[in-house]
Amino acid sequence: MPDSPTIRELVEYGLTNAAEGRTVQVPLQDLLFVNQVLGELVRFFHQPEHFPNLAALRGFLGSQGDGGAYEVMAEAYYTRLRGMLPPDIESLVASGALDHPSPPAYYRNDA
Repeated sequence: MPDSPTIRELVEYGLTNAAEGRTVQVPLQDLLFVNQVLGELVRFFHQPEHFPNLAALRGFLGSQGDGGAYEVMAEAYYTRLRGMLPPDIESLVASGALDHPSPPAYYRNDA
């Protein structure tokens, strides 16, 4: 099996579909919400001591409806960010055109 793409390769795949310099106007509170979510993820994951075991990681992530990281990530991704995308870009997202053709390593059974 070929090497899986890096997380950076997964994230940057298809970005050239948006013209360089193209801008959008977004609600500031939604942008701040996404900023705060990313900040919490960085704050948690930058220190391995924050997740010494799987239980600590599961506690941080939580589940839908309990106010944990998964809940706010899902809201940022499915609600806040989606409202910021122009219709043509939302169509690309919905069609999978921005998804890397190779699956991430964490999809593999041996990863």
